[in-house]
Amino acid sequence: MFNAFQGSSALGLTQVAALTGLLKSDVFRLLKSLQRFGFIEQDEERGRYRLGLALLELGHLVHHRLRLNDVARPVLRQLAELSGAVANLAILDPIDSKIVFIEQIGTLRPGQLPWRIGQRVECPHATAVGKTLLAHLDPELIGLVLGPKGLRQRTRHTITTVTALDRELRIVRERGYATDWEEALDGSSCIGAPVRDYTRRVVAAVSLSMETHSLAKVGEEEVAALVKSAAAKISAMLGCAVKSAMSSVNVSRLHSQVAPSEEPKPRESRGGNGPSSDRYLRANKVVGRRSEERRVGKECR
Repeated sequence: MFNAFQGSSALGLTQVAALTGLLKSDVFRLLKSLQRFGFIEQDEERGRYRLGLALLELGHLVHHRLRLNDVARPVLRQLAELSGAVANLAILDPIDSKIVFIEQIGTLRPGQLPWRIGQRVECPHATAVGKTLLAHLDPELIGLVLGPKGLRQRTRHTITTVTALDRELRIVRERGYATDWEEALDGSSCIGAPVRDYTRRVVAAVSLSMETHSLAKVGEEEVAALVKSAAAKISAMLGCAVKSAMSSVNVSRLHSQVAPSEEPKPRESRGGNGPSSDRYLRANKVVGRRSEERRVGKECR
């Protein structure tokens, strides 16, 4: 339908039908449907149809996303290589109010959540990228992003109450990063940070995902510093002013903990006996809460 307008700025109903090979009755219904959404406009005097401004808005969104991908890709590649983990980039799609992954670099370990590029996040409140983007949305938009299913539980660590989510999002804004400690998938954890454009608006989220025991051994703050540094680099490329220098990050130690090992992965003990990831979860959550006011890494003001 849209291709019919490539050779002319305005067309009548009969012309559109001839160019598309569709019946005039079908063309009329399609044009009226597109007109309701602003994709097609009609000249009231002559009755001719032309492409609507809503298409221009979509074009700007696609252009912005492509530029974001191009800018972020080398930073994500460096982040994945330095850490040995999986680097992700996600945005909020304003068309359907869903969070979608637009880039992923790195090799997934067994048990990690296999997000696909273009995949929508079903439970954003259970992911680091989701919390990062939710934390910087207007309150009335959060319900739209969560969808009709609301705070659905993925694991026993998933946030399932509005009060707990509000508290978590406040912490994300204060410390500059979000965590997912086995909230979306048992055995897999993640840390995310916001990417801002030249207006200081949060336009994306960068995250680093790895097995829970690896993240616990390295430490939440050290991984968060690395992720925040990557987010700050991308933000700077998008025109956001960057303030302060990044604290030193022990990259070799991080890589050694995330790299494959011959040692078996600690498994969660539901009965409370034997090795359990719970002690790592409790310890790192305490560290995270105590460090809410600390500013580690480059931040966009």
